[in-house]
Amino acid sequence: MSRRRAILVAIVAIVVFVADRIAKILVESNMPVGSSIDVAGPWIRISHVTNTGAAFGLLPERTTLLSILSVGAVFAIVFYYRRLARDSRLIAATLGMQLGGAIGNLVDRIGQGYVVDFVDVGVPDGPRFWSFNVADSSIVVGIIAVTVLLWWQERARGGPAAMSGTASLEPASSARPRE
Repeated sequence: MSRRRAILVAIVAIVVFVADRIAKILVESNMPVGSSIDVAGPWIRISHVTNTGAAFGLLPERTTLLSILSVGAVFAIVFYYRRLARDSRLIAATLGMQLGGAIGNLVDRIGQGYVVDFVDVGVPDGPRFWSFNVADSSIVVGIIAVTVLLWWQERARGGPAAMSGTASLEPASSARPRE
């Protein structure tokens, strides 16, 4: 990955990490655990929740395992995506989103033994989605975005995406001509 792409990844990761930390600190310092504030009626609330599990409450009380998996995920993101991000600012930005989110939740797990979640979305007096935070959102949006970008890139090339690390989101002049 070029120095410019690495700087972009780092800047996006830092922005996500700082936004996540600020949001969690505000929730922790202003709301007792279990309390909620309506933001958009009962549809969207800010709720102070502690999550000892993974995303969507999976693997509760597995902080050590999840911390180890999070460290592995950070390394996988950096080493796997570095080739993909080499020629694409957008893919580099998605890498930064995922990296910043993974580090944000890892800091919670290591420092507190749980992750602070606070965004609560659901149907009034009905089912609610699992609570989440800025880090979770960044990871999910980053994964969806990189998937769409790689699909778009493959489609622009007219075939399977080359995993050689030279992928670009710019229109390829060497794309196969239509016959």
